[in-house]
Amino acid sequence: MNRAGMLLLDIFFPNRCDCCGERIPYDRLICDECAAALMKQRVQYQDWAAGRKDLPWENGAVLFSYEETARTGVLQMKDGRRGFSAFSAKLLAEELAELLPEDGRTVVTWVPIVRRRRRIQGYAHAETLARNTARELRLPVRDDLLLEQPSVTRQHDLTAAERTKYAERFAAGKGMLSGETVLLLDDILTTGATLRRCTELLKASGAGAVIIAAVCAAGRQG
Repeated sequence: MNRAGMLLLDIFFPNRCDCCGERIPYDRLICDECAAALMKQRVQYQDWAAGRKDLPWENGAVLFSYEETARTGVLQMKDGRRGFSAFSAKLLAEELAELLPEDGRTVVTWVPIVRRRRRIQGYAHAETLARNTARELRLPVRDDLLLEQPSVTRQHDLTAAERTKYAERFAAGKGMLSGETVLLLDDILTTGATLRRCTELLKASGAGAVIIAAVCAAGRQG
């Protein structure tokens, strides 16, 4: 697009930072101030996993604590904004590149949402995050491995024990695996109940290993 076109686009459809709403150039995903704030919220997957026994996946990666700037970014991502998702995918790809096997047999998938909701919204934020991350890592995606069955329950209202039961709404899709490593993406890692259920389903479908990744970790870390 030429300079005049970019100027008109910026006038009528300004690009805005998902985390604060300020106008930013079209070649930026979030503003410098929010990027700096997010770097202060960085956390490690190992801190979340410490003391948690019998995790069914082989390894994982997270980026931020679920508060302040990161929380705003995730909420905007849930509403369909794409800048924070793309920004997070780049960072996740850097973390994950060191965890993936070198045999070239890794695929990417995500925690799904009910198909009806996906049709109404026109997008699924975890899917967008996963596709962005897969693009950064140059990995294939699989959309036939997991599905969510309808439920009226709201997960954030549940206790840790209730979340484990609620995670049973996830089921295996029609796709099968033949020993591949699966990179499983979601937005927030809290108790791990959802990712645990999805990991077990993936392994039952033939996954050789599962590595999880999430933008944020909530709750106890370390």
